[in-house]
Amino acid sequence: MEPAVRRTGSWFLIGVGILMHSLLVCTVSSQSQEGFISIDCGGAATTDSVTSLIWEDDSRHLQAAEALASEKVAIKANVHLGASTSPVDNADRLKTAMVFYPGNPGRVGRSKYCYNLPITDYNSSGDSKNYLLRVTFPSRNLTTTAVDHDEKPISLTSSSARFYLTVDSTYIMTVDLHPFEPQIVELIITAFDYEVYVCLVPLEDRSSMPAISALELRPCFQGMYSRSLQSTSATNGRMLITTYMMTVARLNFGGDTSLPSLRFPIDRVDRLWSSPHNPSSRVSTVLAVNGSRNSFWELDTNIMTPDEVLKTAWIANSTEDDVLFTVNLTRARALRPVPTFYVYLIFYDVMDQQTPSWSIDIFLQQSQITGIFYGDAGISPQYWMHIYNRRRYFTGDVLDFTIRANTSSVYPGVISAAEFLGEFEAVTKRTDPEDADTIASFSKTFSSSLDTAGDPCLPVPWAWVICSIELPPRVTQINLTSKGVGGDLPTEFGALDRLTILDLSNNTFTGGVPTSLKNVGTLRAVNLGRNSLSGDLPTFDEGSFQNLESLSLSYNKLSGNLSSLIRSFDGTLFDLNLSNNNFSGSIPDEINQLVNLQYLDLSNNYLSGFINLDVKALKSLQTLNLSYNRLEGAVPDSIWNASSLQVVDLTGNSFTELNLTTWYESVIRSKRFDAIGVQVRLVGNQIRNVIPQNFETVENMASSLGPTRPFVLLGDNPWCNDRQAEIASLIARYLCRSNENDEFMPTTKDDSSRTLIIVGVVSGVVTLFMCCLLAYFLWRTWRRTRELHQIQEALAKEHVKPPFFNYEELKTATNNFSSENILGKGGYGTVYKVTLMNWSCKILWELCGCFGISFLLNISIPLPNSTVPSSIMQHQFYSSASESGVLISFQEEYDLPG
Repeated sequence: MEPAVRRTGSWFLIGVGILMHSLLVCTVSSQSQEGFISIDCGGAATTDSVTSLIWEDDSRHLQAAEALASEKVAIKANVHLGASTSPVDNADRLKTAMVFYPGNPGRVGRSKYCYNLPITDYNSSGDSKNYLLRVTFPSRNLTTTAVDHDEKPISLTSSSARFYLTVDSTYIMTVDLHPFEPQIVELIITAFDYEVYVCLVPLEDRSSMPAISALELRPCFQGMYSRSLQSTSATNGRMLITTYMMTVARLNFGGDTSLPSLRFPIDRVDRLWSSPHNPSSRVSTVLAVNGSRNSFWELDTNIMTPDEVLKTAWIANSTEDDVLFTVNLTRARALRPVPTFYVYLIFYDVMDQQTPSWSIDIFLQQSQITGIFYGDAGISPQYWMHIYNRRRYFTGDVLDFTIRANTSSVYPGVISAAEFLGEFEAVTKRTDPEDADTIASFSKTFSSSLDTAGDPCLPVPWAWVICSIELPPRVTQINLTSKGVGGDLPTEFGALDRLTILDLSNNTFTGGVPTSLKNVGTLRAVNLGRNSLSGDLPTFDEGSFQNLESLSLSYNKLSGNLSSLIRSFDGTLFDLNLSNNNFSGSIPDEINQLVNLQYLDLSNNYLSGFINLDVKALKSLQTLNLSYNRLEGAVPDSIWNASSLQVVDLTGNSFTELNLTTWYESVIRSKRFDAIGVQVRLVGNQIRNVIPQNFETVENMASSLGPTRPFVLLGDNPWCNDRQAEIASLIARYLCRSNENDEFMPTTKDDSSRTLIIVGVVSGVVTLFMCCLLAYFLWRTWRRTRELHQIQEALAKEHVKPPFFNYEELKTATNNFSSENILGKGGYGTVYKVTLMNWSCKILWELCGCFGISFLLNISIPLPNSTVPSSIMQHQFYSSASESGVLISFQEEYDLPG
């Protein structure tokens, strides 16, 4: 947007302008808080002592607040703030926080936690309007008195404090709570509907812990913060804004740096104007000469600078001096990609000059390159304000601005205020309105313990919903299986005309099957099984489900006949499960047209009549389950000719005849009972007639029949009951089983004898081996005991007492087991030379264990006081050592010549 320079036309125009502005201020003041929303997250309702704004708690705006609190998910926490030397904005709101606790590691949390902010002045046919949204995040230093479901204190330090912030469908930033400092994020957003969703989104594994301290929404005046790229709707001529802006800096030059930022009621939209420190002694901080003036001339509503902000400025001491200030874009770019920035520079004639205009040049240095940012900006006298407003790209992160009087100006450089806002694209679409309304209406029927906050699809979908990637997104899948939800099943599913999968199985839904499902031609899979649905099936048009591949209505209380439902299918259906209901009537003949059907389960109903299934025509059929109905007549012989059929369960019906001709002939040819690879269960019927009557050939070749996995079970049928006398026959034993694991092959006497002989021989060998092993160990124990007794008796006869040595004595005698005393290696260990009581001896010993030694000693000792100088006493003794000492038992031999 090009700069606009206001110049005086006449004093009359000035007077009219001031009057109109005063009237505007009075009108705005009377509606000063209209549309304001102030939420003290985790706190209580109160009135701010500084701004007089009314703050409320979370209960009205946090979606599913009551359920989140009862589930111990939404937890109120206290924030411990460190001492600060700088003024703090929103200080009272920083003391508490609402924390969304992830709970136990195994618990699957919600995909997002959303605050619903109503837009009271939204006009769907009017031009787009901007709103200031301010979000305050606490520090990481959080504590709570809350307890979990086990009444144990909840710790807020173990979970990750990293999460995402989204507004409506737009990702804003990744939030990482600071250990000690709060964070304030301020946005200029556009409302696309009658409410704005502000959501905190956990990390993808839902293990993180989002937290928020305050949330504020302020409507801007129409025309404020207009964009250069805003467009006009082709349908109704609306002016559309498709971008958001993030506040980088809002500076009140010359303000009191010791006070918090200027805000409401000074700023009518409650913006925060901070006062930077003056970096240069060559720049003065000045107050407007006519400071008693209540309002300032302002024609441009694009920024609506407050009067109090315009009353102060930085002004150079002379035309030779510069006004310098710096703006850092690093933090904004770290929060999210911000490609472009809007720069608002506000200049005002604070000196009340009557004659010529001020003229300044604006220089910008970024990345060591200085260039003219804007030249010859004129500042008109008599309280006129000049606003520089331009959309710019910046290559560097640090912007150094210089305000300098140009050569034609007699007044020095000056600046009153500045705003820097980063611009980024917003996602202007939400989920398709009809889909969103249908899903929202449906979600109201069951527990709010599931995802129901914000938009169903954007920016992240609810956990039980899958959406298309187009804009606006469409709901394509609903999966609520085993979620423990219930309520009356709504009838509006027909509005979801892009739905492909609907799975509500294993819950407690009531009501009937929605008739509107016939309008969803995209459905491929429907599972309403294991609920409490009841009533007759609705009437469906022929071919309604032309793309349906799988349908399950099992384990409900549905009734009526199946004709309309079967006719509604096309050839795409491959899985049909209607078991465990109250369906009655015959099986419709149209079922034979489902040539792609693979699994058919109509068991546990009240179906009656004859089976008219052409199983051979159903060439893809693998499993046929018609058990526990009231079917009668003959079992179709076609089950033996089906190419893909693997399982047929006709248990618990009233069939009277079974034709086994095809099966029998196959068994004869292959000499195997599993010649036709199908399992057929016919237990509990009324079969009396089995064709053929004669199975003698099978009986004669019993010894050559192979193993079997497929089977035919006719247990508990009259045909089997009438053949109890023939139960020894092979065919009767095979067919008349009730369980496929029952043995039917005969066991001969020779086989039994051979088995007994083998078992006896093996058992005898093992027993003999164990007895020999036991005898050997007993003999070794007896021998060692006898030797010990002999040694003890010999010592007693000679009145010899074995000596005792402790470990320290042995250590001293061997000079700490010195290598110099080693005489050699023996069978029991290393041989050391030792000195004991002035006797020279050789000791053979072995050290082992943790606290002792076990060794054998051979000692040659000159006998003291002996009359035979060459007398030698040889000692052989065994020792057992411990910490306390060494006990040595030994045997003596004397070799005295002569």
